[in-house]
Amino acid sequence: MLVGALGLIGIGAIVAITLLVAPLPEGTQDASRDAPVIRIAGPEEVVYDWSRHRCADDDIPDISARAFRDFRGRVHLLASHDVTRPLIGRSLDDVVHRCRKVFDSDHDPDPAHYDFREWLNAPYTVNGRQVFALVHEEYHGQGDPRGCPSGSNVKCWLNAVTLAVSNDGGRTFGHARPPAHLVASIPYRYVPEVGPIGVFSPSNIVRRDDGYFYSLLNVNRYRDQPGGACLARTRDLSDPRSWQAWGGESFSVSFVDPYRGGKPSPRHLCRPVSPEVIGGMTQSLTYNTQLEKFLLVGTSVFFDSAKGRDVPGIYYAVSDDLIRWQGRRLLAEVELISTFRCGDRSPAVYPSLLDPRSESRNFETTGRRPYLYFVRFHNKACEQTLDRDLVRIPVEISE
Repeated sequence: MLVGALGLIGIGAIVAITLLVAPLPEGTQDASRDAPVIRIAGPEEVVYDWSRHRCADDDIPDISARAFRDFRGRVHLLASHDVTRPLIGRSLDDVVHRCRKVFDSDHDPDPAHYDFREWLNAPYTVNGRQVFALVHEEYHGQGDPRGCPSGSNVKCWLNAVTLAVSNDGGRTFGHARPPAHLVASIPYRYVPEVGPIGVFSPSNIVRRDDGYFYSLLNVNRYRDQPGGACLARTRDLSDPRSWQAWGGESFSVSFVDPYRGGKPSPRHLCRPVSPEVIGGMTQSLTYNTQLEKFLLVGTSVFFDSAKGRDVPGIYYAVSDDLIRWQGRRLLAEVELISTFRCGDRSPAVYPSLLDPRSESRNFETTGRRPYLYFVRFHNKACEQTLDRDLVRIPVEISE
């Protein structure tokens, strides 16, 4: 989260600035011809209202909403800042915001420790008691000897994905296997004035019948690393080093720590999946039982030939194997942080699909009528403020 000339900016917004605002080549805009249809099916509902529910001024929704059921049957909804405070209830329909912190950032100024600012981003539990979570970790140039000459947090930004674990059903989280809690990074060390670079915003985790756990990771283009959505998987959620990413033909990419002897090579550079269809979309990944396909939802900016312009919004696409994505279609045209101009509608970011009727303990499946969750910003005098709400709206999915 950054405060400065760009205003208050969240993790997904920066990814949008760096990856998604460039229009795709002519010819990619018709990918939605055979896509399923997702339509809005009811009114908006406020899940978290910053003006009424906050426990501190920076107690803001700042990631796509995630949820899991603990061993007592309670639902934990996470959509927090770099201090994690959950919403808890008997179901997704009655969660209540709690002020108790379950995970906090350590603000370690050494980039080699991957422990500066941390967003609990993608929880997953098998038994409801032990919960693993992929963490979006940001480093902003404060501790490195090379510093940040411009003073820009955006330009001096190195991002990575790490692993946290709870052994008490989500009541408290800490690093898994510290200090070796790094899951995914680019094989390059922090360099000032070239950011933001690194691996960002993991999607929620889904488990397939092959026994692997999968997540999409947003990776910025930097040096030999192409930008887009990289697909990573593991059989062992407890082992941060076990994750491997798609390399173009197989899951041959292993992530290395450039501060502990890892050197750049092709086997450490992931290959984004279907970049012409999904760009860098990673916000929401579920298996949809209505379509019998994987369903991806995220924010992006794509060129629309009928309108003759780039269209910012919430998009979706489907896949049988998580690698080949097709049928991209616009769910809702909205302003993003990167496209907002004075006088525009307030931005809507961090979308995710959650279905209260999902039989998955981790809500990794959706059916015909899930909810679209997203964060609505409230601007004052054309400036972003801390006032933002988590809202949801019912949608209907048909073939």
